[in-house]
Amino acid sequence: MSRSTIDSTKQIFLVVDDHEAILEGTVPALKRTYPTAEVLTAQDIQMAQLQINSRPPLLIVLDLSLPEKSNALASSEVGIQFLKTLLTSQAAPNILVLSTNIQPLVQLKPMINAYEGGFAAMDKSLPIREMLRLVDFALRGSIYLPPQLRSRTEFDRKWLEVLTLKFQEGLTDKAIAERMQVSDRTIRNYWIRLQDALDVYDKPGKELRIQIEISARKLGLIN
Repeated sequence: MSRSTIDSTKQIFLVVDDHEAILEGTVPALKRTYPTAEVLTAQDIQMAQLQINSRPPLLIVLDLSLPEKSNALASSEVGIQFLKTLLTSQAAPNILVLSTNIQPLVQLKPMINAYEGGFAAMDKSLPIREMLRLVDFALRGSIYLPPQLRSRTEFDRKWLEVLTLKFQEGLTDKAIAERMQVSDRTIRNYWIRLQDALDVYDKPGKELRIQIEISARKLGLIN
């Protein structure tokens, strides 16, 4: 769908970012390019949700590192959880993720690929013109993931669950096996698959599991 064919009565854009400098650049650019749109802003999840509930937006431009509410600390965990909520919303607004670190999106690739609205993602360091290009892309209902996410080795959902249970919940392999209702041997096989996918191997003087954790965090597989 092109800009000219979008129903102007529904052109409400919401920019969710806690950085004033980003808002001062993003909002005017959107207003210049989409003069019929009303551009709203929110600097925390609580305010964003209020805006969405009162006036459902056609487009949401979203940072991944956000505070839950005013004066709270920003974190990618909060942003990712909010994004999950948006991706499972029946409203299915078009979404552009605009963040300094888009790697955590690899966790959500199945949800993104199945999403019914438009979706795009880009690094904040890229020019405003690239942001506007991807906004238009998302408004057309298309899905775009940058090359560093598209070309990455696919990680099985169960491998990601093992990483989460180990490094975010601190479970032992035995407890992980019980939680996932699989055998201890299956969990050992998952670790081997993860080592291969992350290109992590035994090195003198280095703890293997710690190296797996470091590599997984760098790729955004765990928070």
